Amino acid sequence: MYLLERINAMVAENGKAVTDSILNIDTLLNHRVDYVFSAYCGAMLARAVRNQHIDVILTAEASGISVAVFTAMTVNNEQWPRPAAVVFAKKSRPITLPEGGYHVVDSFSRTKNKPVKLYLGSHVIPAGATVFIVDDFLAQGTTLEALGDLVLMAGGRITAFGVVLEKTFEQGREALGRFGAPLYSLVKVQSLSDGVIQLARPSLS
Repeated sequence: MYLLERINAMVAENGKAVTDSILNIDTLLNHRVDYVFSAYCGAMLARAVRNQHIDVILTAEASGISVAVFTAMTVNNEQWPRPAAVVFAKKSRPITLPEGGYHVVDSFSRTKNKPVKLYLGSHVIPAGATVFIVDDFLAQGTTLEALGDLVLMAGGRITAFGVVLEKTFEQGREALGRFGAPLYSLVKVQSLSDGVIQLARPSLS
């Protein structure tokens, strides 16, 4: 698949191994957004769920938003006029979410190295909605687990998880197993040792 190979090549060309466990792609997604990269990622993630109806594509602010939007654009080309909505969980509670009007879970930010909370308005995911959870990275799975818990609190059903990059040397995939939903990753990072980015052969799985 050309797009999947191109996504992996862009990560190899632009990514930097900051430590043995941290990969920086801030010229593609995490600081400066390369919209072509996001569009490629969205197209491939949408392909992973093309045989299922999606009501909501859920991510966490902020780096997952561009990929979620492009995923929705492709999904909605297939299932119009029943479009999927894009929802992002917030990392702080705005005054527009009143007491009793939201769900909240604890998580942990690897890049900020501190605990965070994720907030979701109780009105943005209807009960019974089918939800595709999308994010930029999968490492130990803390953010995606938190998003999964928010979906369950809202009464939704998790159709699948989709991530741009999966660090296969960490335990994130195993941590998500409790949800019983498939996981699709576009780039599988096998190692970042000694400043060298080692990627697995591209596969949508």
